[in-house]
Amino acid sequence: MHIGHLHRGVEKLFEVRDYRQIPMLASRHDWHAPFIGEAGAAMAIEKALGIDAPPRAMHVRTILIEFSRMTSHLAFLSWLPWRVADFSCSGRVHHLLDTAHDLWEGFCGNRIHPMTCRIGGTAHDVTPVFAASLNTWCMHAAALSDELRSLLNGPAGACTRGVAVIPADAVTSFGLSGPVARASGVPMDLRCPNAARRRTSRSETTTSLRAEDSRDAPRHLAYDQVTFPVVDAPTEGDAHSRLSWLCAEVRQSADLVTTLLQGLPDGELATRLPTTLKVPAGRVWSQLEAPWGRAGYLLDSRGTTSPWRLALRTPTFANVQVLEHLLPTLSVEQLEPAVASLGWTLGDLDK
Repeated sequence: MHIGHLHRGVEKLFEVRDYRQIPMLASRHDWHAPFIGEAGAAMAIEKALGIDAPPRAMHVRTILIEFSRMTSHLAFLSWLPWRVADFSCSGRVHHLLDTAHDLWEGFCGNRIHPMTCRIGGTAHDVTPVFAASLNTWCMHAAALSDELRSLLNGPAGACTRGVAVIPADAVTSFGLSGPVARASGVPMDLRCPNAARRRTSRSETTTSLRAEDSRDAPRHLAYDQVTFPVVDAPTEGDAHSRLSWLCAEVRQSADLVTTLLQGLPDGELATRLPTTLKVPAGRVWSQLEAPWGRAGYLLDSRGTTSPWRLALRTPTFANVQVLEHLLPTLSVEQLEPAVASLGWTLGDLDK
């Protein structure tokens, strides 16, 4: 793998942008979940400033992050019905993804890059109309995830079993996280230390959530306001397990969004900030749970209106790193399920 041919220079662009411009730019490196990029950058800056977003803004952000997780997972799961030529199911997946763009357009006016996250809050609110539409969308997404999982557990999923196995002890070595780690029996989930409920299996090794993951769980989101639905998915570490986790997490995120919409608090959407925004000198590390795992932000400030350095640690970089070691051991027929179950985005990889 030769990483860097699509280098977009975003980390250098951060250094010559005002802090308020950075979330808009960070929206562009993971095309499947752009809101998570802008929310992560905003939360890193807020951590350096020592400020919190209002409770309503935290809820809105969390809702939009889980909405983004579902659209990202469904985009990668669209391989499954295509593989078995189930054009009816494939059409429903793509229709649901198109409808998601319509929802984003209704929410903030943009179909692809929301650009709605602001330092200290959000620019747009969840209206009753948007909440009703999103609830309906989540209901369809949950039903579709069950249909995809039935395909995966049937004859169509035979080509994914035992393919591209990642053992639990390789998770830390390659810096893996998210559904890839959870599918190997390592319960890493920054949203909640108890979120990664999993079925025991003979190949599972006992690995607990690392203490630093628990400490770095984002305080600028509303995950502590909900009870995480139990995820029952295999932990064999193969392509079948990883795709099963994607299916299960679509339903999990749909349930989380529904619960958060019901408990949306009243209040302001943003914290008041000075006209000129300067981050105190120092270095902070912030991370959140992106669709494919931990997305980290290292912010180094010299006390000016722009960062000295804002470096991104993207989860898909680790996925491609392990892919390089898995592919030489596979047959040609096994390449598709291996690549389909280890998601990565070009912009997120070569940010």
